[in-house]
Amino acid sequence: MRDPRMNPFSKKACFAALLGVALASAANAAKKPGDDTSNPAYKTTDVVIAANTTGMPAKSAGFVHPGVLLNRAQLDEIKRRVAASIEPQKSAFEALKASKWGALDYTPHPRQTVECGSNSRPDLGCKDEQADSEAAYGQALLWYITGNKVYAENAVKIMDAWSTTLTGGHTNNNGQVQASWTGDVFPRAAEIIRFTYGKWPDDAIARFQNMLTMQFLPSLIHGTCENGNKELTQAEAIINIGVFTDNRSAFDHGIQIWRGRAPAYIYLKTDGPKPIEPPGCGPALWGNKGLTPQFVDGLLQETARDSQHANMALAGLVDAAETARQQGIDLYGEQAKRIMAALEFQAQYLPPNSAQPPENLEFNVHPTWEIAYNHFHDRLGFALPRMAAVLPAIRPTGVNHHMTWETLTHAGMGITGLPPLKK
Repeated sequence: MRDPRMNPFSKKACFAALLGVALASAANAAKKPGDDTSNPAYKTTDVVIAANTTGMPAKSAGFVHPGVLLNRAQLDEIKRRVAASIEPQKSAFEALKASKWGALDYTPHPRQTVECGSNSRPDLGCKDEQADSEAAYGQALLWYITGNKVYAENAVKIMDAWSTTLTGGHTNNNGQVQASWTGDVFPRAAEIIRFTYGKWPDDAIARFQNMLTMQFLPSLIHGTCENGNKELTQAEAIINIGVFTDNRSAFDHGIQIWRGRAPAYIYLKTDGPKPIEPPGCGPALWGNKGLTPQFVDGLLQETARDSQHANMALAGLVDAAETARQQGIDLYGEQAKRIMAALEFQAQYLPPNSAQPPENLEFNVHPTWEIAYNHFHDRLGFALPRMAAVLPAIRPTGVNHHMTWETLTHAGMGITGLPPLKK
């Protein structure tokens, strides 16, 4: 007999389902090309968007560099572990090195305009840009770990190819989220290369900063009232771009969007009978095809939609918090209960835990969760037994959009290199 707590047609679940139907807002209706789905809460911003014409990188805004997702001491520790054949970094390194993103002869495929329709129809440069951003980051990591300059030059080649070609931005229905996925990853590569390689010319760095500012930020800074995976990855991209371009106004705006959307994406019972609404958008859509699961601690806004989008959102939420923590800001602490609840809620349904999932819900593994687990378990000492059981079976994690090489960069890293929190 099925546990009534897991039954979507129990009284509580039926109420939730009815509520979920009521929560479907107009913003989540089918999107057409040209529709404005931006978030009215961010209609006007203080973000400075202007091309730098000096030919020199932007002046320092007080950020820690490298400081997008990783710091220098962390890079040194990864390098040490790989050299000493310490797991799981050793296997993760070998996986990256053997992957298409780590190829010594990798060739970039830049586009003047990246046009991405719904469901990749059309896909005019979308997969190419994703692959190139992921390769730039992978090659940057390989450069630092191995000292092989070919990897560094490959990363530079990829970034230079895009900064000299992309002038038409990101267009069509998925242009905005495309800018967030690749805008999450490109700055990770750029931070490592600029601050550890030393042979990326200043004018090329400035050009790449201009590309991120002029071709990415305009697609990102106004947020979105579509599903939360988009706005959370936007927040990460804005934060990461803000750090690499030394644009404090962008960084602060990304933090603002994160603070608005994060508590509206993961439910806690303390929220009351319905989830928190994202600022500016009204109720988000927690159901799928008229069915909404029971609201329980750790349920993500898109859990009913599919496991992929829910975890793309969680990864964006966590990655943004990680970069903020590298800069001395504790976003993690603001939503600690939600993030840990989301980890444990999902992990209970994954091997080897393998609880029977609620009807109409699916749970799959993804190349993520390492960064969050490292923060809450390894740095802070919280017990996360379900996720602790899941991670060994999925290591080393690979690549899926902005979820990239987390085992290599964060597994067991603890507090390595973290700056003190700002007061």
